[in-house]
Amino acid sequence: MRSLAQSLMEWPPLVRVYESRFWRRSLLFAAFLGISFEREYSLIAAAANLKGDERLLDLGCGPGIYARRFARRLPRGHVTGLDLSAPMLRYASKRAQTDGLTNLQLIRGDAMELPFRSEAFQAVNCCGALHLFPEPEQVLKEIHRILGAGGSLTLAVFRHGASPIGRLRADIRRQLYGLNSFSAKDLNSMLTTAGFSGLRQLHAAGLWLIVAATRL
Repeated sequence: MRSLAQSLMEWPPLVRVYESRFWRRSLLFAAFLGISFEREYSLIAAAANLKGDERLLDLGCGPGIYARRFARRLPRGHVTGLDLSAPMLRYASKRAQTDGLTNLQLIRGDAMELPFRSEAFQAVNCCGALHLFPEPEQVLKEIHRILGAGGSLTLAVFRHGASPIGRLRADIRRQLYGLNSFSAKDLNSMLTTAGFSGLRQLHAAGLWLIVAATRL
Protein backbone atom coordinates (compact mmCIF):
# COMPACT_ATOMS: atom_id res chain seq x y z
CA MET A 1 0.00 0.00 0.00
CA ARG A 2 1.37 3.39 -1.01
CA SER A 3 1.72 6.20 1.48
CA LEU A 4 0.03 9.59 1.06
CA ALA A 5 3.39 11.10 0.07
CA GLN A 6 3.92 8.46 -2.64
CA SER A 7 0.37 8.84 -3.95
CA LEU A 8 0.91 12.59 -4.26
CA MET A 9 3.67 11.89 -6.79
CA GLU A 10 1.00 10.36 -9.07
CA TRP A 11 -1.27 13.42 -8.93
CA PRO A 12 -1.34 15.08 -12.40
CA PRO A 13 -1.56 18.71 -11.14
CA LEU A 14 1.58 18.20 -9.04
CA VAL A 15 3.38 16.49 -11.92
CA ARG A 16 2.72 19.51 -14.14
CA VAL A 17 4.02 22.09 -11.66
CA TYR A 18 6.66 20.03 -9.81
CA GLU A 19 9.74 21.66 -11.28
CA SER A 20 8.19 25.07 -11.87
CA ARG A 21 8.58 28.25 -9.85
CA PHE A 22 5.31 27.35 -8.18
CA TRP A 23 6.75 24.24 -6.47
CA ARG A 24 10.26 22.74 -6.49
CA ARG A 25 11.97 25.89 -7.77
CA SER A 26 9.81 28.33 -5.82
CA LEU A 27 11.15 30.81 -3.28
CA LEU A 28 8.85 29.30 -0.65
CA PHE A 29 10.24 25.80 -1.23
CA ALA A 30 13.77 27.18 -1.04
CA ALA A 31 12.94 28.88 2.25
CA PHE A 32 11.65 25.64 3.77
CA LEU A 33 14.67 23.66 2.56
CA GLY A 34 17.19 26.36 3.33
CA ILE A 35 18.60 26.21 -0.20
CA SER A 36 17.53 26.97 -3.78
CA PHE A 37 17.29 24.17 -6.32
CA GLU A 38 20.03 25.63 -8.51
CA ARG A 39 22.41 25.86 -5.54
CA GLU A 40 21.48 22.31 -4.53
CA TYR A 41 22.23 20.94 -7.98
CA SER A 42 25.52 22.82 -8.06
CA LEU A 43 26.61 21.23 -4.77
CA ILE A 44 25.55 17.76 -5.89
CA ALA A 45 27.22 17.97 -9.30
CA ALA A 46 30.48 19.16 -7.74
CA ALA A 47 30.41 16.37 -5.13
CA ALA A 48 29.75 13.71 -7.79
CA ASN A 49 32.93 14.85 -9.59
CA LEU A 50 31.78 13.55 -12.96
CA LYS A 51 34.23 13.37 -15.87
CA GLY A 52 31.63 13.22 -18.64
CA ASP A 53 31.58 9.55 -19.59
CA GLU A 54 30.02 7.88 -16.54
CA ARG A 55 26.90 5.74 -16.32
CA LEU A 56 24.67 7.45 -13.77
CA LEU A 57 21.41 6.35 -12.17
CA ASP A 58 19.00 9.05 -11.02
CA LEU A 59 16.91 7.09 -8.54
CA GLY A 60 13.43 8.45 -7.89
CA CYS A 61 13.91 10.75 -10.87
CA GLY A 62 10.38 12.16 -10.85
CA PRO A 63 9.91 14.59 -13.76
CA GLY A 64 13.62 14.47 -14.60
CA ILE A 65 14.62 17.73 -12.96
CA TYR A 66 18.03 16.28 -12.03
CA ALA A 67 18.29 13.61 -14.75
CA ARG A 68 18.13 16.06 -17.66
CA ARG A 69 20.86 18.21 -16.15
CA PHE A 70 23.06 15.18 -15.59
CA ALA A 71 22.46 14.01 -19.17
CA ARG A 72 23.74 17.34 -20.46
CA ARG A 73 26.71 17.07 -18.10
CA LEU A 74 27.60 13.58 -19.40
CA PRO A 75 27.91 14.01 -23.20
CA ARG A 76 29.89 10.77 -23.53
CA GLY A 77 28.06 8.96 -20.75
CA HIS A 78 24.57 7.69 -20.09
CA VAL A 79 21.88 8.56 -17.56
CA THR A 80 19.12 6.22 -16.43
CA GLY A 81 16.18 7.71 -14.58
CA LEU A 82 14.05 5.31 -12.53
CA ASP A 83 10.76 6.10 -10.83
CA LEU A 84 7.60 4.29 -9.77
CA SER A 85 5.28 7.09 -10.89
CA ALA A 86 4.06 6.63 -14.47
CA PRO A 87 2.76 10.24 -14.73
CA MET A 88 6.15 11.59 -13.63
CA LEU A 89 7.95 9.41 -16.18
CA ARG A 90 5.63 10.49 -19.01
CA TYR A 91 6.37 14.11 -18.21
CA ALA A 92 10.11 13.40 -17.97
CA SER A 93 10.07 11.61 -21.33
CA LYS A 94 8.36 14.53 -23.08
CA ARG A 95 10.86 17.00 -21.65
CA ALA A 96 13.82 14.81 -22.62
CA GLN A 97 12.53 14.55 -26.20
CA THR A 98 11.99 18.30 -26.36
CA ASP A 99 15.54 18.87 -25.12
CA GLY A 100 16.96 16.32 -27.58
CA LEU A 101 18.61 14.21 -24.89
CA THR A 102 19.51 10.91 -26.53
CA ASN A 103 21.66 9.69 -23.63
CA LEU A 104 18.79 9.63 -21.11
CA GLN A 105 16.73 6.47 -20.57
CA LEU A 106 13.66 6.43 -18.32
CA ILE A 107 12.47 3.26 -16.61
CA ARG A 108 9.56 2.47 -14.32
CA GLY A 109 10.75 0.34 -11.44
CA ASP A 110 10.89 -0.35 -7.72
CA ALA A 111 13.79 1.08 -5.72
CA MET A 112 13.49 -1.81 -3.28
CA GLU A 113 14.50 -4.24 -6.04
CA LEU A 114 16.40 -2.39 -8.74
CA PRO A 115 16.24 -4.03 -12.20
CA PHE A 116 19.97 -3.69 -12.90
CA ARG A 117 22.99 -5.98 -12.72
CA SER A 118 25.49 -5.53 -9.92
CA GLU A 119 28.00 -2.69 -10.37
CA ALA A 120 26.15 -1.38 -13.43
CA PHE A 121 26.69 2.31 -12.60
CA GLN A 122 29.54 4.60 -11.65
CA ALA A 123 27.38 7.19 -9.93
CA VAL A 124 23.95 7.30 -8.29
CA ASN A 125 21.91 10.38 -7.45
CA CYS A 126 18.88 10.06 -5.19
CA CYS A 127 17.59 13.50 -4.31
CA GLY A 128 14.13 14.11 -2.89
CA ALA A 129 13.24 10.41 -2.90
CA LEU A 130 14.83 8.34 -0.11
CA HIS A 131 12.38 9.74 2.44
CA LEU A 132 9.47 8.45 0.35
CA PHE A 133 10.52 4.79 0.54
CA PRO A 134 9.08 2.63 3.36
CA GLU A 135 12.40 0.81 3.86
CA PRO A 136 15.24 3.25 3.11
CA GLU A 137 17.84 0.83 4.48
CA GLN A 138 16.91 -1.72 1.79
CA VAL A 139 17.11 0.97 -0.89
CA LEU A 140 20.63 1.89 0.23
CA LYS A 141 21.64 -1.78 0.04
CA GLU A 142 20.32 -1.94 -3.52
CA ILE A 143 22.18 1.24 -4.44
CA HIS A 144 25.37 -0.30 -3.06
CA ARG A 145 24.78 -3.43 -5.15
CA ILE A 146 24.35 -1.66 -8.47
CA LEU A 147 27.11 0.91 -7.88
CA GLY A 148 30.68 0.04 -8.79
CA ALA A 149 33.52 0.21 -6.27
CA GLY A 150 34.60 3.80 -5.72
CA GLY A 151 31.37 5.09 -7.23
CA SER A 152 29.72 8.23 -5.89
CA LEU A 153 26.34 8.53 -4.20
CA THR A 154 24.61 11.87 -3.71
CA LEU A 155 21.51 12.18 -1.53
CA ALA A 156 19.09 14.93 -0.53
CA VAL A 157 16.54 14.03 2.14
CA PHE A 158 14.20 15.58 4.66
CA ARG A 159 16.01 16.12 7.93
CA HIS A 160 15.07 16.34 11.58
CA GLY A 161 16.98 17.34 14.64
CA ALA A 162 18.42 14.80 17.05
CA SER A 163 16.41 16.21 19.97
CA PRO A 164 13.40 14.32 21.38
CA ILE A 165 11.08 16.96 19.90
CA GLY A 166 12.70 16.61 16.49
CA ARG A 167 12.27 12.85 16.56
CA LEU A 168 8.66 13.19 17.72
CA ARG A 169 7.84 15.44 14.77
CA ALA A 170 9.55 12.97 12.46
CA ASP A 171 7.47 10.10 13.86
CA ILE A 172 4.26 12.07 13.34
CA ARG A 173 5.14 12.85 9.70
CA ARG A 174 5.97 9.21 9.07
CA GLN A 175 2.73 7.94 10.60
CA LEU A 176 0.46 10.52 8.95
CA TYR A 177 2.05 10.87 5.53
CA GLY A 178 4.53 8.01 5.16
CA LEU A 179 7.27 10.61 4.94
CA ASN A 180 10.60 9.67 6.52
CA SER A 181 13.19 12.16 7.72
CA PHE A 182 16.72 11.66 8.98
CA SER A 183 19.26 13.22 11.28
CA ALA A 184 22.80 13.48 9.96
CA LYS A 185 23.89 10.92 12.54
CA ASP A 186 21.18 8.44 11.55
CA LEU A 187 21.91 8.79 7.85
CA ASN A 188 25.63 8.36 8.43
CA SER A 189 24.96 5.14 10.34
CA MET A 190 22.66 3.82 7.60
CA LEU A 191 25.21 4.57 4.88
CA THR A 192 28.04 2.95 6.82
CA THR A 193 25.94 -0.17 7.40
CA ALA A 194 25.08 -0.32 3.69
CA GLY A 195 28.78 -0.24 2.74
CA PHE A 196 29.55 3.42 2.05
CA SER A 197 32.36 5.59 3.38
CA GLY A 198 33.66 9.15 3.18
CA LEU A 199 30.36 10.76 4.11
CA ARG A 200 30.42 14.46 3.29
CA GLN A 201 27.69 16.77 4.53
CA LEU A 202 27.04 19.36 1.83
CA HIS A 203 24.05 21.12 3.38
CA ALA A 204 22.06 20.87 6.60
CA ALA A 205 19.59 23.69 7.13
CA GLY A 206 15.86 24.16 7.12
CA LEU A 207 14.21 20.82 6.37
CA TRP A 208 16.91 19.60 3.97
CA LEU A 209 20.01 17.44 4.35
CA ILE A 210 22.36 16.91 1.40
CA VAL A 211 25.23 14.42 1.61
CA ALA A 212 27.67 12.58 -0.61
CA ALA A 213 29.36 9.25 -0.01
CA THR A 214 31.58 6.71 -1.76
CA ARG A 215 30.92 3.01 -2.28
CA LEU A 216 33.54 0.79 -0.69
